[in-house]
Amino acid sequence: MEIIENFLEDNSFKDLKKLIMESEFSWFQRKNMILNTDNDLGFFTHSFFNNNNINCDNYNKYILPILDKLKVKAPIQVRANLSPSSFYKKDACAFHVDYEYKCKTAILYINTCNGGTELKINNEIEFVKAEENKIVIFDTDIEHRGTKSTDQDFRYIINFNYF
Repeated sequence: MEIIENFLEDNSFKDLKKLIMESEFSWFQRKNMILNTDNDLGFFTHSFFNNNNINCDNYNKYILPILDKLKVKAPIQVRANLSPSSFYKKDACAFHVDYEYKCKTAILYINTCNGGTELKINNEIEFVKAEENKIVIFDTDIEHRGTKSTDQDFRYIINFNYF
C-alpha cells in the first residue's frame, strides 16, 4: 500500500473537485456498494471509463493526467463515487476486492471527512482517512471497504482500477 498526500497540483485538484462537487455532474444510483450484501442502501457513481470505453467528455482533461501520473499501462475502470453517510446501515460496507485478477486500485479522495477506507493487510486492518487530494494505491486483491463519515454528509472519491 502506498499513500501520497497532495497528489495533484493545487489548481488541477481544485478544478477536479469543482467538477465533481459543484457543477451539474451526472450521478447514477447503484443499489449496493458491494453486490450481494445488505450493509448499505447503495451509492451514486459517475463512470469516466469502463468496458474499454471512455464514458465521459471530461476524461481527457481530468482523468488522463492522473492516469499518466499513476503510470497506468491500461485502465480497467475509472469512476467517481458519491457515498451519502445516511445510506450506510452500519459503520462500513462489506470487505471486498474490486477484481479477482491481479491489477492495481487507487482511491483519490475528493473531500475531507472522518470516513475513509479500511484495508485488510496481513490480517490487520489499516485505516486511511479521507483527506482531499490524498491517494491510496494498493493491489486489487487486498480486501478493502469504505467507512461511514459522521462529520460530513457525503464522501467523494475517484476509484481507479488499472494495469
